[in-house]
Amino acid sequence: MRQVCYLLYGLMLWGTTLLPAQEREVLIPSPISGSPFQFQDQQDRYGQAYRWFLEGDIDRGSDMLREIVSEAGYQLLPENYYVVVAHFTDAFAPIGMFHGDQRFLNTRLYGLEPDNLFFIYLSRSETTQAYVSVLATSKPSPSEENLLAFLSLFIPIIPPVQAQGIDTSQVITWVDVRQFEVPPAFRKNSDLAFLVKKRLDDENPLAAAVFDNTSRERWSYGIATAITSVNDVDITISNDGRIIVKPKPNLDLATFAVIDYHFKAIDTKAPTFGNSLHLMGGIRLANFIEPIVGLGASFSLDFIDLAIFAGYSLEFANELKEGFHIGQQLDEGENPFKLNLRGKPRFGLQIKFP
Repeated sequence: MRQVCYLLYGLMLWGTTLLPAQEREVLIPSPISGSPFQFQDQQDRYGQAYRWFLEGDIDRGSDMLREIVSEAGYQLLPENYYVVVAHFTDAFAPIGMFHGDQRFLNTRLYGLEPDNLFFIYLSRSETTQAYVSVLATSKPSPSEENLLAFLSLFIPIIPPVQAQGIDTSQVITWVDVRQFEVPPAFRKNSDLAFLVKKRLDDENPLAAAVFDNTSRERWSYGIATAITSVNDVDITISNDGRIIVKPKPNLDLATFAVIDYHFKAIDTKAPTFGNSLHLMGGIRLANFIEPIVGLGASFSLDFIDLAIFAGYSLEFANELKEGFHIGQQLDEGENPFKLNLRGKPRFGLQIKFP
């Protein structure tokens, strides 16, 4: 058991070195070439979008906003993230995001690149110069964040607005597009707090939202409980100093602390049923060393993540040296054993963290 404790302490120290110092920075986007774009909105799509948002049909309203941006001459790329504010009135300016087929009010980002975060501001007033700033706060990944809690299982570690009418007398809709340059510290795991004002000195913002930027991950960890159909015995020394054979129970139950590598990166914050195949490796939680490797398939039950696995463990067992036999009385300090490696097929269930 001592060796297992040393290993877990090593994992704890390694986990604490992974946790980065939290960084914070205010990001201001820069206008792109050709912005602001304009659209002759003869069918009043902007007004239609306002009404759909007002009625609570966010999907139709955001589809209208997408059409306006496209008709204004700006192409939306599915791999980019576009935080969008529609300034219908000073009291009603919804904020959301365009990203592939993701819904408008979804605030999850999956790992930013240096130049794939944009801000789009739609308005009926060309002279409205929106002020936008983002407070970026770096944070650990879910795996890093939960590692100490996982290790502490084995060792002690102290560780709505009222909308007003929109002015439809002006049929030109303006589309202001700006681009962020995202520093390295905030690309993988960070919170991005957007603040949008009509003017910098306004007391109240037009819109505000926090976007969760958390990369998909390939690593997870957990507790695996396995059984084996191999019936074997342990050769050991009894209390009175004799060499004895100690049978093991049929279908020997074993518990392992394991680390998983997922072939396809997964969203650990929103797992789905049957979301990943993974390789796993770990060590048995016992007073002897027994590593395990295997292949697993994980799935989510909403309240818990489980995996089924099949693998092979390697037990460091005792084997008698030449000249010793079962039942022999040993002299004090005499060692009758040499190392024997025994392989065992294993299969079972794993509880995954996170």
